[in-house]
Amino acid sequence: MKIVKCGDLGFRCNFIATGTNAEQVKKEMFKHIEKEHRDLLEEMSEDDINHIKYRISTLLARGCGCGAL
Repeated sequence: MKIVKCGDLGFRCNFIATGTNAEQVKKEMFKHIEKEHRDLLEEMSEDDINHIKYRISTLLARGCGCGAL
C-alpha cells in the first residue's frame, strides 16, 4: 500500500491518496489537487508544481510506502 497526505505537500487539507502502486497514487493526488486546490495551483509557478511532483515521488519512494516524513 502506498500513501501520500495532502498536508505533507504544503496544503491545509486532510486528504490522503492511497493505492497499490506509485503511479496510481500520484494520479489520485494530482486529481485531488486540481479539483480541491485549483485556486492555489493556478497561483503557483511551474517550479512550484514540479516541486510538488518531486515531493510526491520522494514520499512514495520511502521503503515503507506510508508517505510519512
